[in-house]
Amino acid sequence: MKIFSHLFLFLIIALTSGCSGRHLINNKEYLTIVGKSFEERKQLADNRNVALFAVFNRKLSVKQTEALKFLYAFMPLSDLADYDGEFFFANIEMSLRAKEETSWGKEIPEDIFLHYVLPCRVNNENLDSFRIVYYDEILNRVRNKNIREAALEINHWCHEKVSYQPADIRTSAPMSTILSARGRCGEESTFTVAALRTAGIPARQVYTPRWAHSDDNHAWVEIWLSGEWFYMGACEPEPVLDLGWFTEPARRAMLVNTKSFGTALGNENAINKFKNYTEVNSLSKYSVTKKIFVKVLDNKGDPVQDAKVEYQLYNYAEFYPLATVPTNSGGLSRFETGLGDLMVWAHKGDDFDYKKITVNETDTLILKFTRNVNESYGIDIDFIAPMTRSVLPGPSKELIEQNSKRLTEENTIRDKYISSWIKPAEVKDLALKLSVDTAKLTDFFNRSMGNYSEIRSFLLSTPDSLVPLACSMLEILPDKDLRDTKGYILSDHLKNCTIPDCHIDRQQSDIVLNYVLNPRIDNELIVGWRSFFKKNLPSKLRENAYSYPTLVIQYLNDNIKICNEENYYKTPLTPKGVFDLKVSDTHSRSICFVAICRSLGIPSRLEPGSMVPQYFFNNVWNDVWFADQNKPSQGKGYLKLVSSEKNPVPEYYHHFTLAKFENGRYNTMEYEENKKITDFKELSLAPGNYMLVTGNRPDDKKVLSNATFFNLAESEHKTLEITLRKEMPDNTILGKIDLNKIGSLFSEKKEIFMKGTVIIWIEPENEPTRHIFNDLPPLKNELDSWGGYFLFLSGSLNDKIDLNPDEINKLPSNSLWGTDDHYSLLSENLYSGIPFNAVFPLVIQTDKDGNIIFRSEGYRIGIGEQILKNIR
Repeated sequence: MKIFSHLFLFLIIALTSGCSGRHLINNKEYLTIVGKSFEERKQLADNRNVALFAVFNRKLSVKQTEALKFLYAFMPLSDLADYDGEFFFANIEMSLRAKEETSWGKEIPEDIFLHYVLPCRVNNENLDSFRIVYYDEILNRVRNKNIREAALEINHWCHEKVSYQPADIRTSAPMSTILSARGRCGEESTFTVAALRTAGIPARQVYTPRWAHSDDNHAWVEIWLSGEWFYMGACEPEPVLDLGWFTEPARRAMLVNTKSFGTALGNENAINKFKNYTEVNSLSKYSVTKKIFVKVLDNKGDPVQDAKVEYQLYNYAEFYPLATVPTNSGGLSRFETGLGDLMVWAHKGDDFDYKKITVNETDTLILKFTRNVNESYGIDIDFIAPMTRSVLPGPSKELIEQNSKRLTEENTIRDKYISSWIKPAEVKDLALKLSVDTAKLTDFFNRSMGNYSEIRSFLLSTPDSLVPLACSMLEILPDKDLRDTKGYILSDHLKNCTIPDCHIDRQQSDIVLNYVLNPRIDNELIVGWRSFFKKNLPSKLRENAYSYPTLVIQYLNDNIKICNEENYYKTPLTPKGVFDLKVSDTHSRSICFVAICRSLGIPSRLEPGSMVPQYFFNNVWNDVWFADQNKPSQGKGYLKLVSSEKNPVPEYYHHFTLAKFENGRYNTMEYEENKKITDFKELSLAPGNYMLVTGNRPDDKKVLSNATFFNLAESEHKTLEITLRKEMPDNTILGKIDLNKIGSLFSEKKEIFMKGTVIIWIEPENEPTRHIFNDLPPLKNELDSWGGYFLFLSGSLNDKIDLNPDEINKLPSNSLWGTDDHYSLLSENLYSGIPFNAVFPLVIQTDKDGNIIFRSEGYRIGIGEQILKNIR
């Protein structure tokens, strides 16, 4: 009997453990949720049934089946539309291999693996085969390391491949980022997360949507080990975890968050839980936080359920929603944030109310829907950022020096790759062969970076008669398109371009070049949609749409279903993807409309500002409204923006923005960033209610903003004056520096200090220093007129200033470069008698006697403008 009972127990254990080992998802309740969502996705993507779901006809293991179903169950529309089942199968195979082949793989909890290892999508990037291509290289790099050591090592590997450079909002795929050896923080962090997940290390991109103290945002990486999340700067290796140049700015953040793929399985600190993903709040790891509550009432005083409560932060001259948290049945919304100021905006339908709050002084805010949108008025609003805190201690000097040595070696590896790109002599030979101006061709190849071979292939495959048009197309494409678009795709757009009859004699006219030939529409991935549409559009549409462009609208009304909430990463579907899936979000449908029109020779665009699709017909731009949209009045109002401000001249998204009231909130109009007010012509706008926001940052502690609400009637011509609020100048002397010792580093020391000086201690390798280099060029003329010197000091002769000659020429003419060995003069002058804990870049501005009139440490956008204000 005893033997039988032991045998029975053994069989039970064997059966249950075997079952557990066979499954990827052992939580039966969650597996049921995945199965239900998978079937719903299968119905949603029925028009791509074979491309997506034929992979399940393979002889898949239970783990493979569950892994694929998990991805499909919560996949955004962009992935369902533009990739196929074999692609996703190849990716999950790598994840399952890493789980088996790494020492940490089997120790990772089920929920962490599903949310933060298995998904190949990190955020809103274009997907590629990174895991498949780089699996062996990455795994070989971390053999015999534990998970902590492996994570740090992979970041070094990433730094060998990529360094920081600003770029547009489209997020390139990891392999494209490697190809160009450059990426903005969103691309660096996407790439690094992809590398970590390739090795089976749970990782996620976290970001502060906007800083409180500076007009910018930032993204970095968190990794999971032993039940905790730790952070690192992407492609910015440090000797330890939980360290980065952004540590101190993050301690002043109002939100640090991430998207967790799939229905929530764990118990993370959620802002919102949705069916397909969870918004996770990580701020408490970085900063002092507080939970605030907002109660929303209707005009009778009753609680409003499902009102949207936006927690907005002034940044880039707009009130940007950090998070939107709907109210519950009691009219309550809750949000955990930092100790700064916020604008809280609640709305439902066209009802709304708002108030600016100081978080530290607020527990529960009551908002009541009693405001009248038709009222015209202006209000001044001051925003205070969270306070600067004492700098946290860093690692030992020995660890820092060891890490710096590795960074230098990795820079050399990356530079060697960059030096392999096309050489000037090769460009010159190609220019002669194609009969193209060498300077023009040099510009194309400089911008294409590691993608030079695709640009060369495109040009060489182009018939002689089309080479001028090919060059015109390359000229108007953004840099990033030249860095990651294949040659055959560019050829598709060139050779299949239909030139409108009305412009046949003016092939280089702006209307044809920008709105017919141009393959770039918004922030979608460029694919070869011209030949595709010419082949696959119904013949009657192809034949008649040029004369009757509204047929394209009707075609999309009849064939495309709109599901905005299903494309939750907001990565646009390609026009081909919209056509194939026949399900889309509204923005991707608009892009598809423009692509179809251009493929048929109809000039088309997304209208700057409103982003409404338009087609050019009878010499005017015509707005497009689909059947599911409320068509506004076809009449227009006219707004002229003027300003007497000269120092500085107001710029869009820097000093002011314009927003239109729609569905209870004001939506910022998307005009070109940094467009000067003097470049704005009279705006032709839809009649309605608008808000003009202006702002001025006197320093990194506060913003002086104004919101002006006004109505624009049909046929009305209105003029608005933009005035930036000013703060009384602070003439406080912040200290003194020994200019003779600083001057000893330069041969020009006699003339350096005659007009005052700007001294900038830099860490060339880090992103904040790159922001300094980006801040100064737009103000070069004004700074040169001043005539003072800019002294850039690094801490070592080995520091490499990663600027090409053209970038150096864009800096103030009186820029000098020197070395303050181990930052000894900085330590002696600014940290005498106190611990040296400088945060770089450290900027001081002095008068001719060495009195410090301005000081800034660490990450901050707008330094150039602040320096100019002090000069004036």
